[in-house]
Amino acid sequence: MKDYHFQENEQDFGKTVRLDDINEKVKKLEEGGEDDLGDARAFLNAFESEKFDAPEEPASEGAEHRRRVREEKFKMDKKTMGILALAAVLACILGFAAVRWGFQAEEPPVAVAGEPFPMLAESISEEWIKGYDITAAERKTILLTEETLFLDENGQESGADSIHGGDVAVVTLSEDGETALSIDCGGDGISTREATGLAAEESAGKLIGEKDSYAYGKQAMFLYREEELSPKDLEPCDLLELTLVDDVVWSVQVLEYHGYIEVENAKNIKDGKIRLDEEEELPLEEGMKLAVRAGQHQVTVTGSNIEQRTDTLFVEAGEDLEYDLSKAQEKMGVIIIDANVTDYKLYINGAAAESPAVLPMGEYDVVILKNGYMEWNQHVTLAADSVTLHAELLKDIQYGTLTVTADVEGAWVYINGEEYGVAPMEVNLPYGTYHVQVEKEDYETFRQSVSIHSAAASLHATLE
Repeated sequence: MKDYHFQENEQDFGKTVRLDDINEKVKKLEEGGEDDLGDARAFLNAFESEKFDAPEEPASEGAEHRRRVREEKFKMDKKTMGILALAAVLACILGFAAVRWGFQAEEPPVAVAGEPFPMLAESISEEWIKGYDITAAERKTILLTEETLFLDENGQESGADSIHGGDVAVVTLSEDGETALSIDCGGDGISTREATGLAAEESAGKLIGEKDSYAYGKQAMFLYREEELSPKDLEPCDLLELTLVDDVVWSVQVLEYHGYIEVENAKNIKDGKIRLDEEEELPLEEGMKLAVRAGQHQVTVTGSNIEQRTDTLFVEAGEDLEYDLSKAQEKMGVIIIDANVTDYKLYINGAAAESPAVLPMGEYDVVILKNGYMEWNQHVTLAADSVTLHAELLKDIQYGTLTVTADVEGAWVYINGEEYGVAPMEVNLPYGTYHVQVEKEDYETFRQSVSIHSAAASLHATLE
C-alpha cells in the first residue's frame, strides 16, 4: 500500500502523502500530540470547560455519587466526540485520495470491431451513409466519426469524399453496431471489371451478352454521371464498369453511354443498306433507330436507285439524332429510243419527254404515239447507266363502208380487180383509194376510183 498516494487536506491537489504518513498522524492524535488539525487535548479541555446548567442538590453522599457519575459520563462523551472528529477527517482524506486515484487509473474505452460486411452505398452525408447490407439483405444507416478510416480501391487511406452513391465497400462497425470503424472500397470479395455488348433481361435479373452474362441483385444500382438509370435503359454498345460481390453485380457505372440515329425518308430508296462505322450492313428501313455510343460516327447508305453516300454524324449521349435521306442523291441513267418512224411523241410515266431521257434509276412506263400508227408502249427498269428501247410502230388501219349501186340489175362489182358481188352491195375497206369496175353483158364496163377516208363512202355506176 505504501506505493499509493492520497491528497493532503490543505495542500494543492497535485501533492500527495503516503499512507504510512497518515498512520503516523493518527498515532500522534491518540497520544495527544499536535498535527495540522491542532492540539487534540486542548480541544478536549476547551470542550470540558463548557458550563452546563443543572439544578443544585444538597451535599450528601447520594449527590456526590451522582456528580461523579456525570463527570465520568462527560469525560467519556468528550473522548467519543474526539474519536468521531478524527474519523471524519480520515474519511475526507481517504475520499479525496479515492477520487484522485480514480482520475489516474481510468483508461478510455477501446472500441471492439464487429464482423465486416459488404455494403452498397446509396446516399451519403458528412455524418452517415445509408445503404444496403448485402450480407444481411437489409438497408442500414451507418454513422461516421472523425476516427472512421476510409480506404480506396487500392487499399490507400483516403477521405470521406472518396465514396459515392453506387460504390460498394466492406464496412466494419464498432461494438455498438451503428458506428463505422472503417470503410474499405477494395475489401475482400469486391471485384470490378469493364464490359460491353450487354443487355439487361429484367425478368431474369441478368446482364446478357454474346459471350458473358452476369446476375445482378434486386437492389443493384445503375448510374451514368451519378444519375440513376433503369436496367432497360442500357444498350449493348454501352461501356460498363461492373462491381461484383461473390460474382453478383451490385453496381453498374456507365462509362460511355449511347444515343440514337433515327433514319427518316428512306422509303424511296430501293434495296437500301446502311452501315455504321466498320460494322456489318443492315437493311435500310423507314424510321429505324440505331443505338450508338456518344461521339462521332460514319454512316454509309447504298441503294439500287441512289448513289452511295457517306455522312459523318455526331451523336450526344441520351439524345436522338435525325438522319434525313430525302436529299440522298439519286442514281441517274439514260433511256434512248430507237424507232422505225420519226416525228413521234414520247411520254414517260405520263409526262412528255424527249429522247435520250436522263432519269433517276427506277421503273418507268414508256409510250410512243404517231398519227396513222398504233400506240407503242413498254414497261422498263432503268438500273444501268443507259437503256436503249427499239420501238417498231405499226400503222393504224381504219375502215370505212363503201356502198356500190348500178342503174341496171345484175351488174357485177370488181374492186382493185377482185370480184366482190352483184350491185347493189356494201363492203368494209381500210382507209385508202380504190379502183372500182361494174360490168354487165351487153353493156360497156364502168370504171372509177374512189377514196375512203371516213366511216362511209358511196359510188353509183351508170351502164350504157
